[in-house]
Amino acid sequence: MSLIYQLNNIQYIYTTTPVLRIDEYSIEEHSVTALVGANGSGKSTLLNMLAFITEPTAGELIYAGEKMSSAHSTDCRRETAYVQQKPYLFNFSVRQNIELGLKLRGINKRLRRHSSDKIAEKLNLSKLLGRRAHELSGGELQKVAIARALILEPRVLLLDEPFSHLDKNSRIDIENLLKSLTASAAQTIIFSTHDVLQAQSLATQVCSLNQGRIGSSLHVNTFKGDLDVIAGVFKTSRLDIHVPPLFEAGSQLAIDSTQLVLSRERLKSSMRNQFQGRVVGLQELGGEVNISVDAGEIWQAIITHEALNDLQIEIGAEIWLSFKSSAVQVF
Repeated sequence: MSLIYQLNNIQYIYTTTPVLRIDEYSIEEHSVTALVGANGSGKSTLLNMLAFITEPTAGELIYAGEKMSSAHSTDCRRETAYVQQKPYLFNFSVRQNIELGLKLRGINKRLRRHSSDKIAEKLNLSKLLGRRAHELSGGELQKVAIARALILEPRVLLLDEPFSHLDKNSRIDIENLLKSLTASAAQTIIFSTHDVLQAQSLATQVCSLNQGRIGSSLHVNTFKGDLDVIAGVFKTSRLDIHVPPLFEAGSQLAIDSTQLVLSRERLKSSMRNQFQGRVVGLQELGGEVNISVDAGEIWQAIITHEALNDLQIEIGAEIWLSFKSSAVQVF
């Protein structure tokens, strides 16, 4: 598979502050990449750079085999569609907003209508085509903006926090759309999110950003197995894990390491998942500690140094590991 982006020794400095420092990173064409990180980690800056809105202060950005410069970025920008976190829509009808790019390209009305009908159906917008933009909810606005981008059939689709502030139905619609686009491999898709579990379920590769640098660890426990919907249990080869009644299917379970609670005794708690295990690893991790626990499966938990001292955790110590079923994701 060919590479659509290559980043070499990239830096972006805002006034005197380095915002991005990426030694080397590449994105394959027709892949789905999730940019994960906290606010201020550099996700939006990187998206702006990949959309050719922002140029790197230093380093080399290669797009489809060609080194980018100001002279090339305008042409390449036409191959990308970028939907920002708070997209702007004109106070036209939904159909007019979706068709705007095609109209500017001189596509006739009949073809525009056919295309807007198809994309509206994919995103459950068909009943809203006659509504005006100011009548839409936040989730509906986001979906219309994505439809407006997709109708142009871009080579690259970039989405900045597409799931923020969405209601459940709108989030499901966009997740399903991304899954269908992944299956068809029609576009290269790059989106940013705070949700590591969502990133892992939707993306073919996950890029973890921390203070402008790409990290290797996402601190998420993932296990393969089978979901028993009736019992509300996900069965790995070694454990039965209680899950919320949200999931209808799935072969992988994931839970963020920070959601695990460690204790020396079994907790008197409503948490349905409680497993006894043994500490098998300790690792310093950016001011916190990563604890490896063998409790049937090998779990990774993130705790503070204060908690480490309070619990008197050391290699070989017996420990209880607990977490809420609501903290679990199945995909």
